[in-house]
Amino acid sequence: MIIMISTAGGVAIAKLSEMNSSSSAPFAVNASSMSGVNEYILIEVDEGDNDEEEVITTKLHEFFFESLNAKGMVTWDFGDGSFATGKEASHSYEDAGYYTVTATSTSSRGIELATIIVMVEKSGYVESDNMECACSPTAKSTIIGLVPVPGMVNFEGVVTVTHDGSSESCSLRNPFQECHLRVIIEYTKDGNVMEQQILFDDTFRTNEKNIEFELIDFETEAGESVQIRLETDQLRDWHKPSTSWTMTAPIW
Repeated sequence: MIIMISTAGGVAIAKLSEMNSSSSAPFAVNASSMSGVNEYILIEVDEGDNDEEEVITTKLHEFFFESLNAKGMVTWDFGDGSFATGKEASHSYEDAGYYTVTATSTSSRGIELATIIVMVEKSGYVESDNMECACSPTAKSTIIGLVPVPGMVNFEGVVTVTHDGSSESCSLRNPFQECHLRVIIEYTKDGNVMEQQILFDDTFRTNEKNIEFELIDFETEAGESVQIRLETDQLRDWHKPSTSWTMTAPIW
């Protein structure tokens, strides 16, 4: 920058170094969002042979990170064993949880660190094949795994059993043919059921039945899990169940 200064003896010319006003700003990071939800979707497909195929889709939330006022090369530690380089970065997490993201700026002036914490929760949706009567030759229980992670979490969800339209409406059935549904939460360890909690065991005459459930401060260790079992005493597979839920990030 050149500045001309008037003096009594004439004009003096002074040349000053141009300073970047942002050079003194602290190194920092921004995130596109501070929280995200990973989606787990399972659809049971039956092509008529009573041998359901599970089609699983997982959609991971993608975070975008930006470094601010970096004076050199920036490296990223996403807190799950993954790393990246660049002034901007993106990342998705496989598991629900809290993650500390650390950005490091390295230059001739030294090393600067900036951190930010992001949270990942989980939602699940399972569309099961039609329920079958417990007394039929092809009887089966419908099992929905809630897929928890180690740590303390909260679950909140609903089981919806809907008439599939292949027979007369449930509301037209006589009292001796009312639909009977059992919804059971099962706690397992190494694949074995250790405890059961009955949420619903009754008849109904509506074309749709919703059973809400909630697990507060639910804690699991390695090998432990939780699942929902659906059973019916109907003579035909008239009802198609779906289950949706959300799970908070685990607290250790």
